[in-house]
Amino acid sequence: MERHGMPTNLRLTNQEQEDLRKKAIEINKILVRQGMQPMKDSELAHKILEISITCAYVTSSGEIKLDLPGDGVEVKK
Repeated sequence: MERHGMPTNLRLTNQEQEDLRKKAIEINKILVRQGMQPMKDSELAHKILEISITCAYVTSSGEIKLDLPGDGVEVKK
């Protein structure tokens, strides 16, 4: 069967993996303090993509930016 569309795997650089791991630790500390379950790194990556993908745009100079609303976006698992 032939597949169309985006690949299902996304390769991260070592730096991106480390940044994601650090952000997961930061977020999970807050979640645990709030009595919630921590998130796996992969769950966090999916949530970040889900939130940010609709906010991505290209500037007139070709730079990719995110137009995030307000001071932050409330993340719900």
